[in-house]
Amino acid sequence: MRKIFATLFLLPSALALTACGRDAAVPATPLASAPAATSVTSVGGATLQASAVAIANLNETVATRYGLDRSHDGALLLVTLRDADGNALPPDDLRLTATATVLPDPPKPLELQPIAVDGMTDYIGVFAVRPPASVQFRVTAIRGGARAEIATSAELYPR
Repeated sequence: MRKIFATLFLLPSALALTACGRDAAVPATPLASAPAATSVTSVGGATLQASAVAIANLNETVATRYGLDRSHDGALLLVTLRDADGNALPPDDLRLTATATVLPDPPKPLELQPIAVDGMTDYIGVFAVRPPASVQFRVTAIRGGARAEIATSAELYPR
């Protein structure tokens, strides 16, 4: 699992470009072999997007390119925040907190690491869990006094 955290900082272009919502930023290679679950909301005039995918479902090319081992169990959470024009916001422009859970367990705090790609800052977290599992993510964002919550999930199936 340590290798996954270490390599997350190298993951940006495929993940960030897949989830950031910019029209011109679509990678040639899809992020995952199965669709990533994505939720979108607004906070303080900005768009917040959260995407989740099982590590095992990452596209092989993406996983290899960034040194991720798809045999590791768990789920990735990617959070992006953009202004109304699709531009990045400074990392200190918001406060993010996240939790992850697999029922019936209570939610656990999930550390989100900032990743920077081409002037964009996104946030990524890894939740280790063995399949079968349905991982529920909840993200709270506070920007300029406005508050928004967003939820997404990732399904992990036995291989």
